[in-house]
Amino acid sequence: MNNEKLTSKIKNISRISVVGFLAYLAAAIYNFFPDFKRGFIDGWNDYGKESTGGQSDLMFVLSIPCMLVFIITFIVMLVVSLQLLFRMSRGESPFTEKISRTVKKLGISMIILDIAWALFNYFDESKISIGMLWLAGIVLYAFSLVFRYGTILQKESDETL
Repeated sequence: MNNEKLTSKIKNISRISVVGFLAYLAAAIYNFFPDFKRGFIDGWNDYGKESTGGQSDLMFVLSIPCMLVFIITFIVMLVVSLQLLFRMSRGESPFTEKISRTVKKLGISMIILDIAWALFNYFDESKISIGMLWLAGIVLYAFSLVFRYGTILQKESDETL
């Protein structure tokens, strides 16, 4: 497969991914707000043992920083994902330093996101629940190393021509 054909396929897939990602984000936001409004009316704003599910105050206080880290990391992950998709849809080569750094940031944010969510669940509900997002983060981090190596090979190839 020649280079122009591959670049065209990458651009098309990236454009479709951007549209799908934005549609998914819009659906998630739409689903979030009715629950938030109903929860606030039903008593999320009440303070006491009833509102925290009977957990100790210390566990409740410890869950707050975990949720803040989760929210910040989630926002970073969304921004980095959109940056990656927009760069790819503009036809940039995947073997650039920017792309490899973006994939690395995405992998690290997925790992942090899963750890923060597990800690929040532990402090909030006293149960351990570990998802598989950390594994996807490790795979993306490994791909970033592949992209970095591809960047080096691309430079060497361009210099020999």
